Amino acid sequence: MLGSLDGVQQAKAPEFLYTRLKARMDKEFDQGGFLGRWLTRPALALSLAAFILILNATTILELWNQAPSVASVESQPLAATDYVVSSYPVYEETLIEP
Repeated sequence: MLGSLDGVQQAKAPEFLYTRLKARMDKEFDQGGFLGRWLTRPALALSLAAFILILNATTILELWNQAPSVASVESQPLAATDYVVSSYPVYEETLIEP
């Protein structure tokens, strides 16, 4: 079983593999145009992500600190009565009416 590894040689990459890969990556990068190159920069990507997080946090804080409107306070008990969840155990013969 270990004798089967006697003839194993190191794998060799084809000639100019790195050069061909580099040329292919450069070609694909150039096809992206100005916008593609600009959006792949880490500084821009991180700043856009930070901006979006700040907008989300600001929106959440504004909604959190907002006083409830009069209409929502008055209609809350009415809406709550529409969604009453009662349990009807199977072993009871009489149904409990809400």
